[in-house]
Amino acid sequence: MRLPLDIICVKSGVLCPRCKRLIDSGVYSQNEVDIMKALLELEEDPSNKFLREATYFKSYYVDSIVIVVIEVSDSIPQSMLIKLGRALSEKLGLRIRVIRRSQDVKVFLAQLFAPARIQGIDSVWTPDGDVQHIIRISRHDARVLPFKISQLENLLTMIFNEVYRIKVI
Repeated sequence: MRLPLDIICVKSGVLCPRCKRLIDSGVYSQNEVDIMKALLELEEDPSNKFLREATYFKSYYVDSIVIVVIEVSDSIPQSMLIKLGRALSEKLGLRIRVIRRSQDVKVFLAQLFAPARIQGIDSVWTPDGDVQHIIRISRHDARVLPFKISQLENLLTMIFNEVYRIKVI
């Protein structure tokens, strides 16, 4: 697995000056080091051999759930990522959801909102030049969202650095 920090630093827990600088600057957190270490341990399991070609991207904390974003091949089925999330949850004692990093925002959002379905995404340009994205979901699907709507809006704004609103129709 490719990591943004040195593998030796992650495995040992003792950070070199470069890795320490990344942690101190806030690019990565100490909790992410624990997640990276658990991913390295899970990589040794033969059922998770797809992790050898994977790249860790970032983790986001939303209340009691951790969203782990990794970059893996498109040929890896979503079920493998779900199993990886369960294994990480057992290892770390946290609720973890593993999501495939995608350049297509709609694909990324669909993974994040699953099992709810997105009806549509609208972009609204405000007079001051900012962009707001409005994600429409049905009332029925709003009940099965993995997070509260306000938490999802904050998470999306944090990930994409743009304003996201969720509208239940």
